[in-house]
Amino acid sequence: MKSFLRDLSLVYAMIVTALLTGCGQGDDTPGQIYPDRNKFNIVGIDISAHNGDIDFSKVAADGISFVIIKATEGGTFKDKKFIDNLRKAREAGLKVGAYHFFRFDTPGYMQGLNFLNSLQSRHLDLPLIIDIEEWANPNSQPTQMVLNRLNEMIDHLEGHGHRVMLYTNKNGFARFVRGRLEGYPLWICSLVDEPQEMDWVIWQGTHNGKVNGINHPVDINAFGGTQSEWEAFLTPPQQTKP
Repeated sequence: MKSFLRDLSLVYAMIVTALLTGCGQGDDTPGQIYPDRNKFNIVGIDISAHNGDIDFSKVAADGISFVIIKATEGGTFKDKKFIDNLRKAREAGLKVGAYHFFRFDTPGYMQGLNFLNSLQSRHLDLPLIIDIEEWANPNSQPTQMVLNRLNEMIDHLEGHGHRVMLYTNKNGFARFVRGRLEGYPLWICSLVDEPQEMDWVIWQGTHNGKVNGINHPVDINAFGGTQSEWEAFLTPPQQTKP
């Protein structure tokens, strides 16, 4: 019995750790809504093809201001709904951004090429976002090698005139960002708890949000500043493809 209780306690501790530090696994507490819309005026969602068909007009009518859409992953993968989601979100009046899931085992310039190839000079309101997560990545890659590839991708995007933003969770921040890449705007995943120990621009607080127009749970994000700061953060419009 003591052994069983000890094992049960270990499992519980692992679940709590994942809840507080992990992102990408949908581990936050069902029924709790974070971030608090009474505190944060500018709220958005992030999506991929896994979210299915979305009625973006209903999303916008539900008080959502922006949507960040998965575009690519690694050196070759392209999200099959990226262009369609981008077009429909913009038609609904939402501000739009795009993210690339960074693969630790793929050269950075190849990932940059893949990302820009999918964008094809389309205008985005947010900086280009690189999603850096240990979850779903091979942990055998040394930290310095990952950083070299990450910097290679950043250099490629910036070399083509794009602003860059980084997405990660607390573990990824400690391993890859702190003391190295803190000059870039940060989109941080911190399930349940609003992050206090780092400077962030966008906070992803839940994987289990409810938004009209989407039939399944969705990630909810908040911009940490004022309306005027939000407008200053957005990329000015330009003549590009619709």
